Amino acid sequence: NKSWGTTTTHRIVYSKGIHLVVPRLTTTDHDRVLAFFDDSQRLFYVIPMGRRSVVGTTDTRVDDPHTAVTEEDRNFLLEQINARMNLEKPLEASDVIAERSGVRPLVVKVEGEGSDDWRSKEWTSLSRRHEVECDAQRSVVTVFGGKLTDCLNVGAEVASEIESLGVALEADQRNWYGEPDSASRAEFFRQAHLMHLDEMRSKPDTESLSVRLWRRYGRRAFDMLEHIRNDPSMATDVMESADYLRVELHNAADHEMIVKLEDFMRRRSKIDLVVADDEFVGSDGLAEISHLLFGDDGERKLDEFYRERVAAVTDR
Repeated sequence: NKSWGTTTTHRIVYSKGIHLVVPRLTTTDHDRVLAFFDDSQRLFYVIPMGRRSVVGTTDTRVDDPHTAVTEEDRNFLLEQINARMNLEKPLEASDVIAERSGVRPLVVKVEGEGSDDWRSKEWTSLSRRHEVECDAQRSVVTVFGGKLTDCLNVGAEVASEIESLGVALEADQRNWYGEPDSASRAEFFRQAHLMHLDEMRSKPDTESLSVRLWRRYGRRAFDMLEHIRNDPSMATDVMESADYLRVELHNAADHEMIVKLEDFMRRRSKIDLVVADDEFVGSDGLAEISHLLFGDDGERKLDEFYRERVAAVTDR
């Protein structure tokens, strides 16, 4: 906005939050989300993630949107959860499998032109709600804040402002991008039952293969059934320690524009978030993943993954 000469009545302040992924903390009812108040009376949660639990989050004012988990952050969450759950053994830093850190963009209204009061506002009481401003003179639409769960509303507001600037948008075709109709679902489960899909893998604490493929892939799951019919090994895990099928990996290689192994491991599959380093670093399974995703470039991509991983640990 500064480069365009656009001024707005809102600003963004950053609230840092972290999550720790640890071995599952619940002993029964593993699908439950547990909520607690920390020592400062802010809510934090224990969220189920398969065989793991995600503990968080924190709420810390920061000035830089690029953040990382600090020792202080980590110790705070571990102390809070140890004080509130009757665990067989208190959690320690060595129990942490993975960490996540990010910022919430909180919207602050500037009271007057040139005012700096917004920098010192009581930010913990600020709303997570977004704001959209339009500078008609410069044809600039600015979006402040916003949450993924509210993306449709944000998009509708932005589209309305863009149209007000004279940009013609395509008519809404009412296309549906969610789960396919019930007839398609019934046909998928019929085919899965006939080929005994759910009997091809037995893994504790995981959903059945038929439910998994339909829930994650919808209509694309029909092609995945065909691959499994032709090669039953497609229904096995690509890495013993990870809950990720070979057919899913082939699907990712064919349909997703993956250019970095780190992206696949941490975001596309979440393997890096739920599997401890010593269970996959240097493994044949990781080498196979890199080869299937990148072909002849697999070895170079694997080396890149290791180099960046070492650099990230060194920078902490």
